[in-house]
Amino acid sequence: MPRKFTSLPPAGADAFGAWYDDAAADAAVEFIEKYIRLTEGEWTGEPFMLADWQKDRIIRPLFGWKRADGTRLFRDLYVEVPRKNGKTELAAAIALLLLVADGEMVAQGYCMAVNEAQAKILFNKAARMVGLAPPALAQELVGYKDSIYCPGLQARLAPLSAKPTGKQGFNPHFGICDETHEWLSGDLAQAMEEGMGARRQPLMVYITTAGVFGEGYGWELHDRACRVVDGEIDDPTMLVAIWGLEDGEDWRDPDAWAAANPNYGVSVKPDFLAAQAAKAEESPRQELRFRRYSLNDWTESDHRFFNMEYWDACGGRDGFAWRDELPRILAGRECWGGLDLSSTTDTTAWCLAFPPPSRLEPWFMLWRFFLPEGLRSADIVERERRDRAPYRQWRDDGAMTFTPGNVVDYDVLYDQIIEDSKTFNIRQIAHDRWNSVGLVTRLADDGVDMVGFGQGFASMTGPTKKLEEIVLAGKLNHGAHPVARRHARDTAVEEDAAENMKPTKAKATGRIDGTVAAIMAVGVGEAGEGGDVSFWEAA
Repeated sequence: MPRKFTSLPPAGADAFGAWYDDAAADAAVEFIEKYIRLTEGEWTGEPFMLADWQKDRIIRPLFGWKRADGTRLFRDLYVEVPRKNGKTELAAAIALLLLVADGEMVAQGYCMAVNEAQAKILFNKAARMVGLAPPALAQELVGYKDSIYCPGLQARLAPLSAKPTGKQGFNPHFGICDETHEWLSGDLAQAMEEGMGARRQPLMVYITTAGVFGEGYGWELHDRACRVVDGEIDDPTMLVAIWGLEDGEDWRDPDAWAAANPNYGVSVKPDFLAAQAAKAEESPRQELRFRRYSLNDWTESDHRFFNMEYWDACGGRDGFAWRDELPRILAGRECWGGLDLSSTTDTTAWCLAFPPPSRLEPWFMLWRFFLPEGLRSADIVERERRDRAPYRQWRDDGAMTFTPGNVVDYDVLYDQIIEDSKTFNIRQIAHDRWNSVGLVTRLADDGVDMVGFGQGFASMTGPTKKLEEIVLAGKLNHGAHPVARRHARDTAVEEDAAENMKPTKAKATGRIDGTVAAIMAVGVGEAGEGGDVSFWEAA
């Protein structure tokens, strides 16, 4: 995604009688630098002295270019910049400027985001700016829990989530749309724009980092902004400022980092980017995160979890250590289990995780996989073709157990777990709370300590990150189990806004039951004998 900026004056602006008001541009810069204080980190409380890129690409053109009637030329501002470049700080400053300096009576301004929590990040930053402001501005504003009010203009600023329900009656003067790459639709923005018809110079501000290529409202905005700059769409009322990785630039090159981050060396620390780039070299998931959020590169939706070079280094791809050597050397050792019963018609995975007794030793893992053979001899052949997996070879090698019929025979699984409990010192087995209560109850009745393990972010994030950590550090010995390797290769993860993660079967390229079972086993293994899996919720 190349760096793109609106040419000034924009093509077609003469239709509005466009002219440049130096005094208005200077006044906007002066307002921010004189009255706005920074709110975070080492600069907290200091005057917001705009960088050249903020002044020349955003503030001066936005407030300086006018129509023949003296109102602002631009009705939309689109800013796309990598994280840590102070985009939210700038957006909050713009919000206060629009609230007060426009002189708009009964103005309504909104800080909008995909959810209320995200919207309040921007709003709370504006509120802190009011609290830190010199008396000349602070005395003009009253701060409430959910609004900033200007009595002299009867105007207010409030947070709003990206749900259009109940917003059609609004009469906004401006809206600040934060992190639009997370917005699934533009319904709220449309509702805001439709309510601006009675305002003299309304403004919609869209500010974001890159997201997933081709997905969501954020991509629609990005695509439109690029087409406006390229002249494919005639819209002189949209001001565009995009920084990011140019097509063909190497994401590993520090020069590309500097070019993609206008605040490079100030709020964007070169050492931080170097550390993130090093992590990106190890993990496909981290590479995508680095390119997307640190270099503003709209990447494909690829949620691969494991770097298979690191996985293979934890046991190699050849040999039968998983079948012969590991069971022998692990006999009698303390371990914890993870049981992913999945669907009765698909693969079921049973994993034993052996935490290291010392920091110098690796984790060991053993897997058992079960698959229904089907009622016809052709069933397994069709399944191999569908899944592109050598099930019969895995069966012949002992890596997978076929059970008769169209569903997994839980009696066979039960027998295997009981047999393993005689060979290994199984302290506890984690299982999905919602699957096969009958099997779980039967095992518990026979003295096996079973613990329900949630499949949401709260329970899965900690052990998921732990499994990734031990693979990257080479602290795992999986004996090169071929089915576990296939499941690791196909594993995908999903993340929430707080960067919690969990495996997702919806985005995986194949079966991932072995990985899910391993994560649950790691979870109870790390929690310890007490089985307090809420350990991960506090981690």
